[in-house]
Amino acid sequence: MTRPAAWLESRWAPWFFGAVATACVWVTWESLRAWPILHDEWAYWTQAGQYAALRWTVPSPPHPEFFEQMYVLVVPVFAAKYWPGHAMAIAAGFAVGLPALVPILLSGVAGALVFLLARRVAGAGVAAVTFALWVSTFGNLRFRASYFSEVTTSVAWLAAWWALIAWRETRRPWWMAALAAIVGWGAITRPPTMFVFAIPVGVVVLRDVARMRAWRQLALGVAVGTAVLGILPLWSARVTGDWRVTPLGLYTRQYLPFDVPGYTVRDTPPERALPPEMERVRGFLRDIKAEQARAPAWRTFAQRGGFLLRDVFAGWRLPFAVAFAIGLAVAGPAGWFAIGTGVLLVLAYVTQAHTPDWTIYYLEAFPAVAFITALGVRRAAVGARKLLPAPMPHGIARTFPAVLLAVAAGLVARDVEIARDILARVASHTYAFRAAVERLPLKPNIVFVRYADGRNMHISLVANDGVPDDAVSWIVHDRGTSDLDLMTAAPGRAAYLYDEKSGEFREISR
Repeated sequence: MTRPAAWLESRWAPWFFGAVATACVWVTWESLRAWPILHDEWAYWTQAGQYAALRWTVPSPPHPEFFEQMYVLVVPVFAAKYWPGHAMAIAAGFAVGLPALVPILLSGVAGALVFLLARRVAGAGVAAVTFALWVSTFGNLRFRASYFSEVTTSVAWLAAWWALIAWRETRRPWWMAALAAIVGWGAITRPPTMFVFAIPVGVVVLRDVARMRAWRQLALGVAVGTAVLGILPLWSARVTGDWRVTPLGLYTRQYLPFDVPGYTVRDTPPERALPPEMERVRGFLRDIKAEQARAPAWRTFAQRGGFLLRDVFAGWRLPFAVAFAIGLAVAGPAGWFAIGTGVLLVLAYVTQAHTPDWTIYYLEAFPAVAFITALGVRRAAVGARKLLPAPMPHGIARTFPAVLLAVAAGLVARDVEIARDILARVASHTYAFRAAVERLPLKPNIVFVRYADGRNMHISLVANDGVPDDAVSWIVHDRGTSDLDLMTAAPGRAAYLYDEKSGEFREISR
């Protein structure tokens, strides 16, 4: 029988850990056709649906005020505000009717890379511990079972680190090209996140290039990265009509003029009004911005860093916080480089308003924290062995790795079960509503949603496919007597009113 340590060194081990990560996220999400839950996810859903249909955007729907949803333009076109990289990456799943497929597979790629990178830098044992700590973190499971763009950029960080290591070892130009392409794709997904990543990576690359005088390789990397970034002006031109005006900039002007980095709360009025339910969200975001502007930057950084560490070391991982402290002291250049980049990420977002518990902005840093902790575990284990009066009996030594593996598997499985149950509770209302819409007898249709007072404003029911003309159902805001205007504009669609308070659907006659 192959010893566990020897198997961890095999070429099949990364595939195994990638499959485990895939399975963990799949079980947490429970479906390849999972619905989005939060506003951001619905915006990416809309965007990916358009890309799957090979459309940059679609015309503004009739009476666009009915179709308002957070982070989506409804005039002059119907399109999400978000940078295009993530939606382009996941669009293939939408094209085959399995929208959650690519996010789940990307999580598997992330898992394989977490193990591979840790093994390459610190050995198989550290890699296995790193993976177990990373994959089981609640934030990692919850946010990977979603349509958030950090699912893509977290893979970009890991893949770019691998390309950087490979380039420094081989000096092959294609690794430089791969590094530039990956960083470029991350930049068209979440520019601030990849800018932070590019700072330390760029310092290393420029230092090596200058030492080697490998200017041609640098030129190749710049050319490849520029080619990828060239998607952005094309995207802007197709959506806003002006390559200099991004959809994000247009949306900010129309809806959230205060939602920009910095510590000044602009009093510029938005250009478009919102339905009452969405106005609550806008007020919440404005309050968060005002609170951030009042708080000292150091306190914002400390709170967010604290929530990140609390997420990583919650539950059975709490004792590993000591190992993290040990790991910080013994990490070495590779470990300090990784965790330093994560610290830069938290620092960079100090200028961006969000609640401190919203740790998804730091999903890219989770592997670095797990790696540093695993290094601390190794150092602690070495110290413990020195304190033992005698070597471990041979029989126990042979079975000990298998026992550790079984315990780790049980703890990870328990964490997956907890994350799945929490996500299911959060998603239950959305799933029940969508299932009821699918059961409506008259199709195609328009469903006017009348929201209940005091509901969770972060969970949206009004959201639509990227190409509304092809959708069986339009799910829109109830605007009272004005509903007839939209019904008149779509005579071929039946109409229903959904009252969230009672949970009932009522057919509306023309």
